[in-house]
Amino acid sequence: MVDILEERINGCMQRSMNGRALSLESREMKAFSSYMRWLSTGVADGAKLVGAGTLQIKEPGRAADLSRGAETYAQVCAACHGADGLGQRAQHGLGYQFPPLWGSDSYNNGAGMARLLTVAAYAMHNMPLGTTFNAPVLTDKQAYDVAGYIVTRDRPKKANLDEDFPIRLQKPIDTPYGPYVDGFPAEQHLLGPFGPIRAKVKELASESRTAHAGEPDNGSHESGTDR
Repeated sequence: MVDILEERINGCMQRSMNGRALSLESREMKAFSSYMRWLSTGVADGAKLVGAGTLQIKEPGRAADLSRGAETYAQVCAACHGADGLGQRAQHGLGYQFPPLWGSDSYNNGAGMARLLTVAAYAMHNMPLGTTFNAPVLTDKQAYDVAGYIVTRDRPKKANLDEDFPIRLQKPIDTPYGPYVDGFPAEQHLLGPFGPIRAKVKELASESRTAHAGEPDNGSHESGTDR
């Protein structure tokens, strides 16, 4: 099954923006889709672009350490996103100059950024402001722990998340809500360690011949790194 662009946009509206779906014929939807198609002008289908996508992190073989994550947040993230995680409002107009990472105006628990490995990979290769993917400031362990701290904060709850991923093995391994078919508890899906989940999902996928099991997976089982 392939999602059309407009469905992906509405997924962002309903999850990352914690809002409502746009009508496919609305002015706003046409503006979003036209802009995104314009961005791909001259780019061949399937082309690999430097810096596109999210790079993986080398996760430690343990659960995220929330106390270390809180320290990293205070030292690196709070200057922009606020000590309370509520972001900084734009000086002029509506919206935020720096978005909230939790609280009532944040993305909800159905968003991709509610998943630890996704947050860690994004933070390591893009944060703090000005960081480039090929010169990260955070170590793998710092990104992993601060992601754990962020995903455990309170945020809006999306209804009917049990209807996500009807093929359960295709649910990303760090999805923070069930149901699951791998036998691991919700807390481990939220904070790790993810290696045992990854191995079990791979085993079950092999038995059932399920493609794309546990994806997207922004982590790596290569632990023991000093980064």
